[in-house]
Amino acid sequence: MSLENKVARLRVAFADVLTPSTSFEIAESANSGHRSRCRFQVVRDDAGALKYALWANGGPNAIVETFPDAVGAIQDVMKGVLRAAERRKACERGLEAAHFLASVASGRVLVTLVYSTPIEEGEWLDAAREMLANDGDGVFAKVELMGRSKGVVVKTGSDRVEETYELRDGTTLRYHHAEGSFSNPNRAITIATMEFLRACACEIVGDGKNVSALELYCGCANHSCALATIFDRIVAVEINPSLVTAARESLEMNEIDNVEVVLADSQNVARSMMAGKFVDVQGKALSSTDFDVVLVDPPRAGLDPDTLRLVSTFDHVLYVSCGPENLLQNIRNGLSTHVVEKFIVLDHFPNTRHIEVAVYMRRRAL
Repeated sequence: MSLENKVARLRVAFADVLTPSTSFEIAESANSGHRSRCRFQVVRDDAGALKYALWANGGPNAIVETFPDAVGAIQDVMKGVLRAAERRKACERGLEAAHFLASVASGRVLVTLVYSTPIEEGEWLDAAREMLANDGDGVFAKVELMGRSKGVVVKTGSDRVEETYELRDGTTLRYHHAEGSFSNPNRAITIATMEFLRACACEIVGDGKNVSALELYCGCANHSCALATIFDRIVAVEINPSLVTAARESLEMNEIDNVEVVLADSQNVARSMMAGKFVDVQGKALSSTDFDVVLVDPPRAGLDPDTLRLVSTFDHVLYVSCGPENLLQNIRNGLSTHVVEKFIVLDHFPNTRHIEVAVYMRRRAL
């Protein structure tokens, strides 16, 4: 689906919550070379050769010879990975999927080979290291391999890549993206999201000082790092331990000391905070009145009722959504007290039906 059609559908769907004064922006992606995270099934053709495949008609039936959506670093190594795996029984036997995670800034690629049968750690690691050293005609120089089967994880090096984002004001931010954990796959749209949130934050702060934010579903701290120079304090909540580790590493890498990352479920935090029982890492009790802004980036299903109730108590709401239809329901069913000041379309996956959005909402009485 074209971006024009996606935007038209959003305008119709959100017509009753957008006002004539709502700022409406569109962040457009390149049509190719934009995905730094890709996953494929691995199948075998009639001659036994390994092939990449995508799911279609209920199974891995869409054979992929090339994948132009992927960033160049992934495209460069895709074919070589399968050919090299075919030459090594330890790498080929039971191979059922391949996951790619790349850093655009460094060109490094982490390739995870997933197996349906148990892998023997020593045998696989020797074969993987030999594969990187002797195959690929030089394109494997910046590649690390991981092998996964049930209960077994083997790796030739790091299980994460470092990505760098340059913002308009000259700020450079560094992040660790961990294998198997969520990270935004489209670098340009990730930067556009950061810029949008920073602009909203600057508007909220104005000439004031000591503005604090609560962030739920913080992931690897993409938003936290981008907003740390604008807000006086951020308490960021994430349920995934791997992402919490990556978030804390990102904060350290960017020399940020005003963000606290809490390992917790956002719904439980909402319940605790509404009951006056939530405490920060120093053991201090916190309620929604201790914060000026809430930022949420929930799963596609949107906010659960408890979290929505908490969010509705804030005067300023920043909401990043990968499921616009559920964002709309959250606005209608829990945030009708707020007006949508700013709205941006984020085309993370061009030429597909998928679209993401972000909004800034302000309480109507303000």
